[in-house]
Amino acid sequence: MWSAFSILMLIIVVLIFMSWILKWAGATTNVHIPGAWDTANGEWAEGANWIKPHDEIKNISALGILDIFIAPMKGFLGRSGIIIFVLMLGAFLNMVIVSKSLEGFSQSIVSRMKGKEIWAIIPLMIFFSVAGTTEGMAEESLAFYMIMIPLMIAAGFDTFTGLLIVLVGAGAGVLASTVNPFLISVAVSSLNQGVPDHLQMSVGDGLVWRIISWAVITAIAIGFVFWYARRVKQNPQKSITFATREGDREFFLAHVTEKIQMTWRRKTTLIFFAVTFFFMIMYLVGWDAITGTTAMEDMANWIHTHIPYLNSTIPGFGNGGMEIVAGFFLIGTIAVGLINTIGVKKQPGETSETMILKDFMTGASDLLSVCLIIAVAAGIGFVLEQSHMQEWIVSGLTKSIGGINSGIGKVIVLYIIFLPLSFLIPSTSGFAAAVFPLISGIVRTESGTGPFDPVTASGSVLAFSFASGIINIITPTSGVVMGAMAISRVDYGKFLKGVAPLLGILFVASILLIAIGGAIAGVSPIIA
Repeated sequence: MWSAFSILMLIIVVLIFMSWILKWAGATTNVHIPGAWDTANGEWAEGANWIKPHDEIKNISALGILDIFIAPMKGFLGRSGIIIFVLMLGAFLNMVIVSKSLEGFSQSIVSRMKGKEIWAIIPLMIFFSVAGTTEGMAEESLAFYMIMIPLMIAAGFDTFTGLLIVLVGAGAGVLASTVNPFLISVAVSSLNQGVPDHLQMSVGDGLVWRIISWAVITAIAIGFVFWYARRVKQNPQKSITFATREGDREFFLAHVTEKIQMTWRRKTTLIFFAVTFFFMIMYLVGWDAITGTTAMEDMANWIHTHIPYLNSTIPGFGNGGMEIVAGFFLIGTIAVGLINTIGVKKQPGETSETMILKDFMTGASDLLSVCLIIAVAAGIGFVLEQSHMQEWIVSGLTKSIGGINSGIGKVIVLYIIFLPLSFLIPSTSGFAAAVFPLISGIVRTESGTGPFDPVTASGSVLAFSFASGIINIITPTSGVVMGAMAISRVDYGKFLKGVAPLLGILFVASILLIAIGGAIAGVSPIIA
């Protein structure tokens, strides 16, 4: 299979070729002119001319061959905020992983439940699920298989149990993402593309129901793994990997990782890890929109005026962009780096600064491929926007989906559509940046020109989270999935057989949560 990067570049080529065909065919589309909103006077304006939003008929424009290579550059500029955040997140996570704090934390959980190791599944999976729902744990999860699998085999379970704890644990969290920046933030940002500031939605829209959905999905995932582990413990022949049981014990128990001591450095690192993600979650929630006040904005303005030496530019909680959150992670990265390097014995010529910079660069470079995927995916949006094919495609989707009167029905149809698309583009951030600008008009009121509909807007983000999450647990196009198979030495066919019941349960649960959430959102602004 081609990589997500190659697939997205191919899509750009195909779309540019389509723009030629549509131009030759004389295709036209309705283009919405948003105008500009003058907040001070409460009127629509564009330059010196006061106008309201209106529609115009425009021809489809053809883009050129050179635009194939310019589009990703434009996409990089358009998604610079999220890309900067991804780089800082990679640096921060690598700094924490290098400290081995997370390894020691997982080992301590299992050791404290000696004789009752099966109960360790619950806190371990909650940990991985929290990491998935908040920061989209994916590639970094690969480091944990060589920790979990030996621990589970030594406790009397099997290789598959250790695989499920990490892959399904993190996968369930990503499936039910709450503030995962690679999924939720990119999807919301893409929906807001071209939408006036005062009409835009925030990451906080639908957050309450996403948290509830996360709790339900995580409980289902834990229940399934717990059931499987107990079944294998009672009857080893029920193991998916029973045929390789002896070989697995010999291999993994001969490569048991070292016992990690939870020193004060590692404990402090875990505290910074938790606090940094807590700040990210709190800052991304649109508190003023939820409460209907300007309390957070007012508080930020007060600080700017009275304590400018602390902060004179950062907007209040819920009002800033991803570049602000990236700054939080930079602070966390420096703090964790200093904790784990100051006072540590160093090689000749090595200093705390060089150690921190080395780990910083390594972590940032590990996620550079994700940044490029985001940029190329956003380049698709650039091509669609410049050629006016975006409005043309939206018009077609509106006619096919817009005929459904029920907002819940629209979201369920989108969920079904997202499933095969997620297989084609396994990158959640790439998918969101490429697809969500196309459905923005469908999930807004007043024929795609008014505010976001509370049911279909937040519901579409939830549907995307569910669809991409289910597919990315099993898709062979994912390096994370196939990497997990290679590390755990589990046959991919056996893996599919083992998780098939869980996927069926998650599929049904997803549709029910979409339907229930849509019904509640229709009457409760807190859930919406």
